Amino acid sequence: MSKTQEIKEYKKISREATIDLLNKNKESLFRDIANNKSYRQLAEYYNIHLPYLHYYLNLEENQQTKQIALQIASYHQIDEAKQYLESIEADDTNASVRKKSELSQFSTYLAKVKNRKEFDLNYKENEASNNQQIVVVPASFTRIDDK
Repeated sequence: MSKTQEIKEYKKISREATIDLLNKNKESLFRDIANNKSYRQLAEYYNIHLPYLHYYLNLEENQQTKQIALQIASYHQIDEAKQYLESIEADDTNASVRKKSELSQFSTYLAKVKNRKEFDLNYKENEASNNQQIVVVPASFTRIDDK
């Protein structure tokens, strides 16, 4: 490990100090999440450990605000995906069209990750689960007895 990495690791603050710091910058933190900054970028910006940031965001009092920020971020991702598709011109090359299409698909994927409830077609809520587990077995794994 180089000396600069050692110094940077040494200067990171404790979990309690992290919570205090993030509470003071709560509005800015959630605005950055809504603007699609990654958790790693935020941890580096605030010079805190990434697990401490996850801990803070998963505290009960921050759950709802985090979900709203991720929802806003997902809408930004969908807008970006739409812009990629709208930027395709009739005289674009096949490679250009494919690149824009794949960028659109990736932006849509990121929106699904941030807001599964709204953008993932396979998402199901566990409201009526009653602690029952459903096991789905693909057809290729079922055994058909020979006659």
